Order: sequence, then structure tokens, then C-alpha cells
Amino acid sequence: MAILKKRDQQSESRLLLEAGEPVDLPPAEIEDRAVIVQFDNFKPFVSELLAVLRAGTLAEPVPVMLDGSTFAVDGETRTFWIKLWHSSKERTRIERAQVISCLPRTPGVRIRLGGDDAIDDASDYLEEEDDDDDELDQEEAPPKED
Repeated sequence: MAILKKRDQQSESRLLLEAGEPVDLPPAEIEDRAVIVQFDNFKPFVSELLAVLRAGTLAEPVPVMLDGSTFAVDGETRTFWIKLWHSSKERTRIERAQVISCLPRTPGVRIRLGGDDAIDDASDYLEEEDDDDDELDQEEAPPKED
């Protein structure tokens, strides 16, 4: 896991979290004002994100972003796509959290993008046609209502 050192205008160091694998985040200090949001409609959910980051959580890389620094973090009701800047390699203080996206959480639903289980061709959906399937057998026909 690489951590890149960035400098802002006030010349304080921040470490951008980057990884290609899930990262266990320890409980961390973070101020309410350290969170910036991409869109105002994410603001009502910032307190949920703060609670998760303060308790410690698992951050999973978001593969569609292709930057290695956008992570998905599950809250109680939302999944947040975030970028995190820490003050040290121990990751116990978050200097900034940027919310890229905030989606309703859907436990038990997994979306796979690519990989061995991906469908390569639409023909995988098609079954072989059987002429006998066009007509229902007498046993399968629904009963007639009088």
C-alpha cells in the first residue's frame, strides 16, 4: 500500500491513502469540518460517515475509478465513496475526507465488474431453442375457468 505525501497551501503534510486491496482503517480522530462533499445532497449523511471513520472500518477500493485512492466505506444506511488524507502513516488522524458519492446501502447485493464470473457475450443468456417448448403439454396447461 502506497501513501503519497501531499502539501497544501498551509504547508502541512497530508498522506493520501492509496491501495489496490481493502484497507483496515483503525479508529481515527476526524473533525466535522474535515469532510468535504462533492454535492450538497450528501451533507445530511456526513454524520454517519464520521461515526464509521471514528469507530474504524474496512475501506475497499472502488475499481471503476481506476485511481487507487477512491474507497467504498459502508455506513449503517449508506455506502460512501471517499478519498482520505491522514496526518501520519498510523492512520489514527484524518485530516480530510472527500465524499465523491453517497449511495443507499443494499446489504447482500454484490456487483461484479469484470473478472472470471463476468459474462463475456450476450449469447450466454440465450438457451437452446426447442420446438416442443412452444406449446404447453396438457399436464402443464392451466385449468379453464367456467
